[in-house]
Amino acid sequence: MYWAYTTMLRRTKTHSVICMMYGRESAIHAVWLTIFIGWMLMGQAHGEQRPPLDAHIDGLERVRLLAGSDARHAINKLHGTPIDMARGFVAFYQSRIGHKATVWVSEGPSEALAAKQIDIMLDKMKGNDRSPFKKYRTIEAQGAEVIGFDGLGQVHYVFRVGTWVYWISADEKQADLLLGHIIKKD
Repeated sequence: MYWAYTTMLRRTKTHSVICMMYGRESAIHAVWLTIFIGWMLMGQAHGEQRPPLDAHIDGLERVRLLAGSDARHAINKLHGTPIDMARGFVAFYQSRIGHKATVWVSEGPSEALAAKQIDIMLDKMKGNDRSPFKKYRTIEAQGAEVIGFDGLGQVHYVFRVGTWVYWISADEKQADLLLGHIIKKD
């Protein structure tokens, strides 16, 4: 493959100009680098971006953000078992008067699996008599189905946007602000 590609490049005008300016090996490296960057940018343009966990959201300031293996560890610890996720984030917010909010986010491998993860999680929570969560309700927010429930002194919203699964924990006002911001931004 490499030989065929470099043979093809030797026959192009662009390759000839780059060879004259920088030498043959540099020209080959420049072309491979260009292809790699283009491939990465194409993937970014078509793939889903990082979830909207902005630093400032309507009076809430993000005071901590977990990403990568730290987020995976926290999310798996929350579930008590590893879940199948491509990426994860946990954002901690606080208002000036001390209200706190947490947004747990995981990216499922597919929309179908992300939806199934929500169903499994809610079934387990509802089926556990010792669960601290009560008053389950379904609401609609800008086309997304949101499951709300109360517990641990907070309001909780669980929903999916594409392959992203969100769990917001906050008092009702902050939970509504975060929900509106996330849904609107996605």
